[in-house]
Amino acid sequence: MAETLRDRRQRGDRPLSALRAAGLAAVLVFLLLGCGVGDYVPWPGSTSGGRPAPARRARAAVPSSLPSSVPEYRISPAPADFSALRGSEAALLAARLSPASQSLGSFADLAGPLRFSLDHLRRMPQAEPALVRPGGALTWGQLRQSAEELLAVLPGLDANPGLLSERFVWYELAPQPLLTGYYSPEMEASGVRQPGYEHPLYAPPPELKARPGAYERRAVDLGRALEGRGLELAWLKNPADPFLLQTEGGGSLRFPDGSVRGVHFAAANGLPFKGLGQILLDAGALPKERLNRESIRSWCAANPERALELMAENKSYVFFRFTAAASEGSLGKPLTPLVSLATDPSLLPLGAVAALDAPLSARGGPEPLRGLVLAQDSGADIRGLRLDLYLGSGERAERLEAGLRTPATLHLLVSKNALRGRQ
Repeated sequence: MAETLRDRRQRGDRPLSALRAAGLAAVLVFLLLGCGVGDYVPWPGSTSGGRPAPARRARAAVPSSLPSSVPEYRISPAPADFSALRGSEAALLAARLSPASQSLGSFADLAGPLRFSLDHLRRMPQAEPALVRPGGALTWGQLRQSAEELLAVLPGLDANPGLLSERFVWYELAPQPLLTGYYSPEMEASGVRQPGYEHPLYAPPPELKARPGAYERRAVDLGRALEGRGLELAWLKNPADPFLLQTEGGGSLRFPDGSVRGVHFAAANGLPFKGLGQILLDAGALPKERLNRESIRSWCAANPERALELMAENKSYVFFRFTAAASEGSLGKPLTPLVSLATDPSLLPLGAVAALDAPLSARGGPEPLRGLVLAQDSGADIRGLRLDLYLGSGERAERLEAGLRTPATLHLLVSKNALRGRQ
């Protein structure tokens, strides 16, 4: 990795004897700590020379758009940074990883989704920076080599998870990020408008890029701005269903003949988003303790005209396209439940490999996830220290999504060979 100007200036300002003394002191510290020289690696290009103290975790009141049962955590305003663990620390964490916590039979089950990430990483400019943080950067080539090395060691990880600490540097993200979840809802739909199916799901109009503001929700849902243009992909039963699909970014449609088709985000008008729960709470339609998906859908079904009027307060509108799978991420590939992660690419680039440790809530109790995850998606509201875990589809995924808002521990995994410049 190229040196920064600051690196060169600092090196030039120091006499040779001072550099030798600093080097001897560093070796002595490593020996006293009982770890190898390669175990304690600062961020590439960093001049700080070590790990910062753990950041304090921010807590705040429950946002009013969330049910009162959701834990009281929010995104920390502190700047994000990565710091390397000692090899001994990484080995302990690697031993705790469990594919079963991600509903995987073994580490080898990650091979398919990891290849999706590699397809993306190999198309990127290998020498250009993929991630830039204070003091250093990682290139797309280093992320690609890290993913390739992980793919090579996957078959041996069940027997020897310590390979992850031997072959990779674990960079801890601090402050602790906020973890939420999303899933692929399945909706009953019709290919034509008929009684009981009155709410359209639209493909984007060709002129959307030139006139995004002309298609805010009020104009589309109440003003019928797109009616009669043949842009309807399907018709849904509940006025809340298109809103929910737009919030989740996609899902699947089950048609009366039993066929199922995936739908996924195609375009958006770029206008501000406001959650349906917050809208109904502000309007006095539902109390805070009833802001769950079932109650919201029931209220909207019973009050369709009022629901459309209130939903128009959310100016954002998302348009869709049909897909082969119910889930598709920003890489244009299917997402893997409890593996695929939506991130801010400036925090964790698409294609990056990481280890995630977080409590999941299911069946009324804590269910920790400790496993390898892949940055394979992004979202307009996924910014900064926010991670969004894809949970799959079905009742369990919906239940997990409703209650998942928790601090998480994330480590970016980077190949030691990639850091040393070896192929």
